[in-house]
Amino acid sequence: MTAQAIRAARVLPSSSSHLIQDGVVLVQDDRIKLVGHWATLEKDLEGVAVRDLGDVTLMPGLFDCHVHLQLDPSGINTSTEVSTTDEELIPLMTANASRLLDAGVTTARDLGSRGMTAILLRDKIKKGQVIGPRLQCANAPLTVENGHANAMGGVCRGVEGVRAEVRKRHAEGADLIKVMATGGFMTAGSHPSKACFSQEEMTAIADEARRLGMPVTTHATGTEGIERAADARFRSIEHCAWITESGNATFDKRVAQKLLDNKLTVCPTMNTACVEHDYFCPWDKRDVIVSNLRSLRDMGIRIMVGTDAGIGFCPFERYADGLTVLADAGYTPREIIAAATDMAATECGLSEETGRLEPGYAADLAAFSGNPLGDIRAFAEPRFVMACGREHKELRPIPPVGDVSEAKKMTLQVLRRGAGLQSQA
Repeated sequence: MTAQAIRAARVLPSSSSHLIQDGVVLVQDDRIKLVGHWATLEKDLEGVAVRDLGDVTLMPGLFDCHVHLQLDPSGINTSTEVSTTDEELIPLMTANASRLLDAGVTTARDLGSRGMTAILLRDKIKKGQVIGPRLQCANAPLTVENGHANAMGGVCRGVEGVRAEVRKRHAEGADLIKVMATGGFMTAGSHPSKACFSQEEMTAIADEARRLGMPVTTHATGTEGIERAADARFRSIEHCAWITESGNATFDKRVAQKLLDNKLTVCPTMNTACVEHDYFCPWDKRDVIVSNLRSLRDMGIRIMVGTDAGIGFCPFERYADGLTVLADAGYTPREIIAAATDMAATECGLSEETGRLEPGYAADLAAFSGNPLGDIRAFAEPRFVMACGREHKELRPIPPVGDVSEAKKMTLQVLRRGAGLQSQA
């Protein structure tokens, strides 16, 4: 059994812990064995190989709770693309998983992939055949005919139909259920404000998933869909954009109170607010997202970090961009770190496995230049990443944002037209 001591100028074991100056973490195989001050533990580490990372902050690896590994973020993509075979998707998904590691992400939820592609990659990572973050996979989202992401194959209708589709995901080995409660602008003819499933169907999904021990999350951009998910007592809401029938994003305090009362967590996918040109839609403007996030925080509604990486111009490695949106909304560095680590672990059912640096926990570690407690922009400079005890040795610097304004403008026009919105380009 191999052991390695990883030393750093600063070690932050969890979002609520004191910062350890000149700290060390002892890793043996895929587990953490010791955490503490170097001066205190040095004698216990005699004969153990020491990796000194220098002037960095070593902390738990990050969670990205909303990614799409089968998509290419370099340009236009829509949920209706079907030309690539499942076999051809695996190399792309493997490369995208590696880019998540570049950002310091050691756990990710893939919330929409065709067939068994995500589970195949998940299991390859588990077996050590490829290096990547721990994956939780939803496979094809539950949707309606001509609904958002219907090309992935999860079309169902009626109470018995949705129950059967939940059972199918369980049989496939999926980790959670993903539902398309509303339309989405990436699927032509699918309006982001309109609810797709009835309340009876939403409740049936939740009941069947609960019976099988599976959490349920949902794409819900429109307020109507958000409310139905809250009433059905889903585990979490993705996006939560508060879009009304008129196309405006207006925070609804009455519905938000339901999220709070029923203990739903929001994964707000902030990175769409980081695109320089407003290529998405009016509700993706940075000031709109910041305002809605501030309202969630004021009400005490839990959040977890997710990027929506994979959709056009949301690269997997630019995770840190979205954290600046949370900071703009008034979240403190410790609150942001919690949403990216231990709180996210709790919401993903992994609170006893990862999300903090403690003996017995998985060796999921990430080190960043500077001190994230003082400046959240430190997350843009990962210097060391280890997932389940395996170091990501090909850590690449986070590339700068390229000038793709014309491509973004074209994408704005195409996607808004498909969603029935008038382009503002």
